[in-house]
Amino acid sequence: MTAAYQKLSPTEIKIMLITMLISMCSMLGVDIHLPSMPHIMVFMHTNKQHVQQSVSIYLLGMGLSLLFYGPFSDKYGRKPVIIFGLILAALSSFAAMYTTHIEPFLLTRLLQGIGSGACIGLGRTMLADTIQGDRLASMASYFGLIVSLSPLLAPMLGGYIQQAFGWQKNFLVLGLILSAIMLIYVIFCPETNHYKNPQALSLKGLYQSYSHLLTHRHFVGCTLLTGLAMSAVMAYATRLLNPFFIKHLGSRKTLILGLNILTFSGLWILFFILIHLISVPLIMLAVFLTLACQIMIGANATSRAMSPFHDKRGVAGALFGGFQMLTSFVSSALIGSFSYGGIGLLAMVYLILGLLGLGIFYSMVKK
Repeated sequence: MTAAYQKLSPTEIKIMLITMLISMCSMLGVDIHLPSMPHIMVFMHTNKQHVQQSVSIYLLGMGLSLLFYGPFSDKYGRKPVIIFGLILAALSSFAAMYTTHIEPFLLTRLLQGIGSGACIGLGRTMLADTIQGDRLASMASYFGLIVSLSPLLAPMLGGYIQQAFGWQKNFLVLGLILSAIMLIYVIFCPETNHYKNPQALSLKGLYQSYSHLLTHRHFVGCTLLTGLAMSAVMAYATRLLNPFFIKHLGSRKTLILGLNILTFSGLWILFFILIHLISVPLIMLAVFLTLACQIMIGANATSRAMSPFHDKRGVAGALFGGFQMLTSFVSSALIGSFSYGGIGLLAMVYLILGLLGLGIFYSMVKK
């Protein structure tokens, strides 16, 4: 049995399950209110563009906040930082219910993103604290699967709540879910940071940690690759094949395969557009392939980026998650700026992201 498939201990299983749970629930904030956007627009007497900013602002809050959460978690531990994030995200969700104008609503969305950033970012760090190497790449694929359920299930849940109770109750349910997750985390999850760094918050320590990571080509390359993979999901969001490929190909070849699949998906759609045979099943096949490759790229790049750093893993996880969210924020904003939003644009996004990812891999990550 390879290292990637060694049996997990009960503590490792518990940490992994709780980490998946808090990460998935923090991502609910991106999607649960999507069916309510037209109703929010009418209720707040605003326009579509302003309401759509709620997703970008949420991602911006997540990405920026991680740069602060990482150093704090390196010094004080993961647990107090994640608890703070869950409390902030829950309270902001409750506050969103009572907003009547778009500006306060967007402010609560920013605060939700800031709170949720601790969960999604440090959740990945907790996994890296607990398991490393190919085992981390394999388990990260399950992590990616659970987190990817949010874009599939959250709009459905939000639609039912919207139809039955109105848009405000989406945020009530989100706040209650986050509160319940916080209790589960406080009671059952141990601290995973066993290499606390007392200098993590000093200006010298921050400068040394971030400068080391930002000049580490391999780390920066892996971080950019996960951002590109998530961008493919943003332009939509699964996996069962990644452990199989890791077992038979190893994490490096699986990562390359994921990038090639992403590139192929763009070419696939473009080919059938050019010959005028595009259809829903052909598009769905390409989307399914990109969902699979997003996990293949993200899980393996996560493992390769996080494993080398022990005493600064919180900073590494923060920078990693921050880059991922900010890359997604920028790309989603760029994609949203195009007036034409047809299947051709989706194909070009997949193709460009795939080619860009291959370029980053061979110039910065390949070993």
